[in-house]
Amino acid sequence: MKLSAAVQRRAGEAWNALACRVRGLGFRGASLPFDPSWDEADLVALREAFDGERAEIVELACPCNFLTPSAEACRRNFALLRRALEAGALLNCDHVTTHAGTRHPDPNQPLAAHPDNWADATWDLFVQRVWAFLDEAEDMGVRLCFQPHPATTLNTLESLAGLTADATTVRVRVALDPAALFDAEAAARPTRALAEIFATLADTIAVARATDVRLIASTDEPLVEPAALGEGVLDYPTYLKLVAALELDTPVVVPPQPSDAAYRAAHAFLTAAANRAGPPARTA
Repeated sequence: MKLSAAVQRRAGEAWNALACRVRGLGFRGASLPFDPSWDEADLVALREAFDGERAEIVELACPCNFLTPSAEACRRNFALLRRALEAGALLNCDHVTTHAGTRHPDPNQPLAAHPDNWADATWDLFVQRVWAFLDEAEDMGVRLCFQPHPATTLNTLESLAGLTADATTVRVRVALDPAALFDAEAAARPTRALAEIFATLADTIAVARATDVRLIASTDEPLVEPAALGEGVLDYPTYLKLVAALELDTPVVVPPQPSDAAYRAAHAFLTAAANRAGPPARTA
């Protein structure tokens, strides 16, 4: 299990300074947003900088809309993802993460809710486009990881399981975000919910997000909302124990934070939770 952080390169920040900052915050790995303007020299310098700090680039984030109604936008998305996979191969980065996307016609809202997002025909189109992309893109050993989102067709445990069943290839994996999957029932029984998630998805989980949710009691029915890491209901000792039991050394990625102090606090929280977890649990 690699404790990692999603970080942005600061204006004018050299690659070696970025790598030094990540290690100085205590993390072994970094998740970076993919920048299509990177050339080969950038990628070589980036890899050398992280190698020099004995740190890893564990993920390139490349959010795309697989379900866009525009065929031209779909082609552009596929081209962008192919470039991200190529960059990942040069960076020795195993994961490029993206989303299923939406049927919403506005290209500036790739994660917008839309009534067609959960139609059977939409699911069929999604799986068809996943396979079409894999057929077009060379296999460079970099896995394409889909992250759930409440407004997309990938918003439940069942849909993630359906993806890995319909796209039966090691090239497609899950970027697990528990906050995107937890409903009120799961939030009321977080340890049980985590056990079900890991029993269902098992080693299709390639990246794990360090997110949290809180349960809100209302007059009608309980609701959930995102919470800061450690301020919600997620059972982190159990979560990290289950991640550590996965077959591969799985990165646990802290989302972008407002300050270095917040990154350090997140690292301290995860380290303490991992120490409380004890030896890794076995997953189904």
